[in-house]
This record gives sequence, C-alpha cells and structure tokens, in this order.
Amino acid sequence: MKQTSGEYTVPVKLNRNSPTPSLERFTEYFQGFERVGAVRSVFGDRTDQVLSNLRIGFMPNRRMYMGIRDVDGNVAVGTHHLKNSPLRTLYLDVVHELFHINQRMTDEKFFHREFMKFMQDRSLYYASPIEIPAYEHTVREAERIGMTPEEITEYLKMGEAPPKVWRSFLKEMNLKKRGSKPATRVTKFPVKIKRDAPTRLCSFSDYFLGFEKVQAVRELFGDSTEEVLGDVKVEFIDSPFPTIYPNEDDGHLIVANDYFRKGPVTSLYLDAFLCLNLMKAISEGGGAPDPEADFAENPAVFKAYAAMVKEGRKLGLDNAKILDRLQLARFMMTPPAYKKFLKALRLDARHA
Repeated sequence: MKQTSGEYTVPVKLNRNSPTPSLERFTEYFQGFERVGAVRSVFGDRTDQVLSNLRIGFMPNRRMYMGIRDVDGNVAVGTHHLKNSPLRTLYLDVVHELFHINQRMTDEKFFHREFMKFMQDRSLYYASPIEIPAYEHTVREAERIGMTPEEITEYLKMGEAPPKVWRSFLKEMNLKKRGSKPATRVTKFPVKIKRDAPTRLCSFSDYFLGFEKVQAVRELFGDSTEEVLGDVKVEFIDSPFPTIYPNEDDGHLIVANDYFRKGPVTSLYLDAFLCLNLMKAISEGGGAPDPEADFAENPAVFKAYAAMVKEGRKLGLDNAKILDRLQLARFMMTPPAYKKFLKALRLDARHA
C-alpha cells in the first residue's frame, strides 16, 4: 500500500477519483442585488448580465467571510458567515465584493498583483489600493442605510492592523462626524439571502487508502484506528488553495479538490496526517481552534503540527519541504508569531 512521490515513499495510496464540486449561481443565494443602487452604480447597464454570470465557491471555514476568487473572478463565501452573520453585514459585504468584481474586470493584472501583496502580508490590507476604494464605496452605502460612524468603524475591523495604517485608513473613509444628522435607518433590505450552502460528505477511507496501516496513525488511535477512520468524513470543495483542514463545527475534513487530484502524494499525506492529529488533540481536551483566538497559542494546533513535522522528517523531507506544509499556519499568524511557532517546532525560519 505504498505510493512514491519523487524521492519519497509514502505509506498510503490516494483514490483521486473524487466527486467534482460545483460552483453555485450567485443569484440563487443573493437575490435582488441587481436592484440595489450601490450595485447598479458600479456596473450600470451590465448589472443583470454580470450578476447572472457570477458564481460562488463556498468555503467551510469560520475565518472566511467573503472574498474574490483570484483564479476565476468569482465570489468566495464562508459558509459559517453566510449562515450566522446579520443580514446588514452580509448585505454590505456583497456590495463590497461586487465592487471588487468590477475592479478585476477593469484591470485583472493590477487586481491580481495587489491581491497577492496583502495575501502574503496581511498588514498591507488596509493600505491596499484595491481595498481603499472598495471600502469607500461600501462606507457610503453604510451611511445611506443609517449606520452610525461607530457602527461603521466596527464593521470595518477585519483583524489587527498597524495603528498608523488603521488611522490612515479611517481618514480615507471620510466618515461623517459624530453628532451629524444621521440618515434614515434602513431595516428592510430589498434583497433576499439564502443561508444554507450545499454539503456533500464522503467517507475518508474511500479516498485516503491505507492510513489504518500507518504506524504513526495506529500509535495515534490504537485499537480504535479502524473505527475512528471509518467515522471520518470528507467534503471536497472547489478551492484554489492547496489545503486540507478540519471543519470547526463537526470535525469533518475539508479537501480542496484540485489539490487532491493533482497535488504531490507526500503533501496530501502529511496534510491529512496533520488533520488526524488535530482531531486527536482536540478530543483529548486541547480545545478546538477558536476563530477569535490566537491560532499560534492553541496547544492542540501546536501538538498536531509537531507530529506532522516529526512524520515529515521520518520520511526524509528537508526543512524547506516541511515548511511548505505550514502554509496555512503562516497565513493564520502574524509574522512574529509565525517565527516563534517555527522556533518551537525547531524549524529554520530562514527558509520561511
């Protein structure tokens, strides 16, 4: 039950014939936005056509809100955000992302370049030349529907930002001053949002073959190995990010389908092994990763990554290849926290 990837021999096989996930029609989940003035002012006479052609890629991740799929220009929507956030927040998020859609349609190269900059360094987000005009547009709509400056400021917060950058960003937003006459508060929006995203769960053991025979997995689950793996479910999603991660709500594994079908066996093995370790650490009281907490400080996260690093070294991977499997951790952490995390894992930060 071994499959070779380059110079490494991995003790599992993959059934790459995974079910093909589909992108959903934007207008099925976000109805009536073609009638919203803040949307029509962006697309003009093209509004109906643009929205009817737009698709959604759902992302089952509590840290995912909304964004643009840089790979194809469609909208990425976090399923937890869709199901649980207030209608007003979702309404403004859609207005914001549709502004981005027009930016990308107008100058795709510029949009891609600026998008990648803050994807690689989150501190650049509030200084981005694509985010500032998109938020200005969204803030004007927020004021129109009667939100106070304090409410708008709270809405604009999307994680930590350098104080100087944040102050400059708020100045760019040109919020109405405290005490100015508020607009009539809108409580009924001319849109309808469908909250439940589709989910198709598959058996882990149908696609990740031979894990029950891996020594490190058996050491993890003991005599319950077959039973535990038999209960694990996977959801294949259409995502450009090469990742596997556990769903925060029920623990089933989220697998990027293109990555599963084309990615290196070694990477997929280590990512799945990491997730199994995370499941075990959580079940032992390590605590599920809190989307509002510091990812780097979670003991279950560290324990799982430490086990993955150990298994990677056992396979003979060098520092650089092991660091490739920490892409998600790098994205979730600030640069100082990530360097501290690497040091604790005894990995050389110079390759990060």
